[in-house]
Formats: sequence, structure tokens, C-alpha cells
Amino acid sequence: MSLKKIIDVGSVNSLIKKGIINKEGVRIIDCSFAVAPRPDWKTFEKEEYGKFEQLLAAPSQSRKIYQSGHIPQAVHIDLDIATYPSRYQRFQQYPAELFEKYAQLIGLDTKEHFIFYGKGAFGGMLFASKAAWLFKSYGHENVSLVDGGFDAWKGSKFDVSTEDLKLPRGNWKADDQLKKYVVTFEELQAKNGDEKEFIEKTSEVNFLDSRVRAQFDGTQETGLDPHLVNGTRIAGFKNLPSSELIGKDGKLQNEEHIRSWLQKNGYVANQPTVTSCNAGIQAALLAYVIDAVEPNSAPRVYNGSLKEMELRAPKKISDGPQHLPH
Repeated sequence: MSLKKIIDVGSVNSLIKKGIINKEGVRIIDCSFAVAPRPDWKTFEKEEYGKFEQLLAAPSQSRKIYQSGHIPQAVHIDLDIATYPSRYQRFQQYPAELFEKYAQLIGLDTKEHFIFYGKGAFGGMLFASKAAWLFKSYGHENVSLVDGGFDAWKGSKFDVSTEDLKLPRGNWKADDQLKKYVVTFEELQAKNGDEKEFIEKTSEVNFLDSRVRAQFDGTQETGLDPHLVNGTRIAGFKNLPSSELIGKDGKLQNEEHIRSWLQKNGYVANQPTVTSCNAGIQAALLAYVIDAVEPNSAPRVYNGSLKEMELRAPKKISDGPQHLPH
């Protein structure tokens, strides 16, 4: 089935009412996520890495949010299981052959079209777009994002379910497309035939920082360690906050508005595009929306973002005011 990359709640409700969900290759995926402190990566690596049955059986605040109410027939995905804490990244991606096992365990099939939605900030699209981008990076292109998320669903007074949906094991297969959709620290540092690192080619690449303007400008706490970094941003990066994609009604701005906003904030069409933030979540929303409104843009997400850069090359974060503790 062919569905738009951005889909409204009315269309989703219509798919449910027509019996298309599940039966005709469409699956709704709830991305409810409770933000928690980063687990100790060494302990996780030793005791829980890739042990998806164990992780699924453990108590989960994210799952409780899902169980409290969700779109009918939606299955839950947990970003803390779909990714893992590594030495440098909060949401490190698993190798494709491992992630595939998790997707199968929650009941996903290869030929399905996945519709992602979430709850909370950024019109419920923050964690949903991260999940959608994960699947794109594992070769699953048939994805949609619900405009306005669960709040828009409830606002339309559509049915809400509290069923903890558990599906039979699926047959979903991963195809490693990470290089197409994700940029690594190593690639950013690479020099290809000249003296400039890729991350320094800011006149040739749209390097887009998706954090709110106050963090980019240093007028608000950045979440970065002032003892490690000397500024609030990477030199030459442009600020295109993901929060500004969302209108006052909690839904995405229209396509014309978004294209105008991109151009106004320095986005150059037909240039390579890399999005970043602190931990690769807001960056995924910006990348997803750019991909939806500019089909030939091929954006990529720097998953590690500033928190990885802070640990591995802190001097890169030297633009903007220095945030020293009082």
C-alpha cells in the first residue's frame, strides 16, 4: 500500500475502520518513550546487549505509557530496546542482523507499511521520527509519521485502546543501509584528498543543528560539559530547530511554510545534508521532515551528535559563548 510520509489521524482512523490495519500489510507502531538517565554502558554491554527477550520482559516505564492508552491495533516499540547505550552514544544502533531479531520479536513483517506515532513533545513526533529513521537505516522505506501524534488522535475523539498488543513473531528482515541515512564520527573526521575534514566543509554541506535557538546561542543550558567544551556549537553549523517545524496546534507546519523556513535559515538545496542535536533525537525529526518535503535531499543523521563529539573531539564545540559553571 502506498501512503504518504506524513499522514493525518483521519487517514489512520479510516484505515482502521476499513480493516486494512494488520490484514493488508499496514502496521501501526506506538513509540511512547519515557526519558531516563543513561544506563552504564559497560554494565549494559556485559549483561543486556542484544538480549531482547530479557529486555522485553523487564519492567518498562515506556511500555506503561503505551498501556495507558494508544491507537487501536498499535504495537509498541521501545527506543531503549531498539538501541543501546555505548561508550559514546546514548542511542547507538545495533548491527542490522541484531536489530532484525528485535523487530521480529515485536511481530513486524517485511512487507508491511509502518505508521509511527508518539506522545508528548514536538506534536508526538519526536521519538516516532527517531524510530522511523531507524527502520529506514535498516532498509525499510515504507514508513509514515502521524502528524500531531496521539494528542491529535485524542483531539479528534477517535477510539483509544489499552490492550497490550502482543503479536506472533514476525519475519522482518534488515538490510544495512546505515551509510545512506547515518553519519558516523569517523566519517565526519575523515579527510578525502585534501586537508579539510568532512565536518569542516560547511560551505559544501548543510550541517544543521536542530536544537532550540537558545541552546545553540548559549543563552540556555546546553547539556554539554563546560569543563570539556569551550562553546555551545560547532563552527559553521546552521541552526534549524526541530521545534519550529511544529505549529501552535501541535501539528507540522504546511510544506510551503517548511520549505520557506529551510531556505530562510540557510538550507541549500542539492547539497549533502547532515542533521545533529545533542543525542540524535531532534536531528531525526528534522531529517525526516526534510526528506518528506524535499524528496531529493537525502539527509543523514549524526546519531552521536554533540554528546559524542564532546567526548571524542571536544575542541570541535568551540563556537558560541563558553558555558562555565557559576
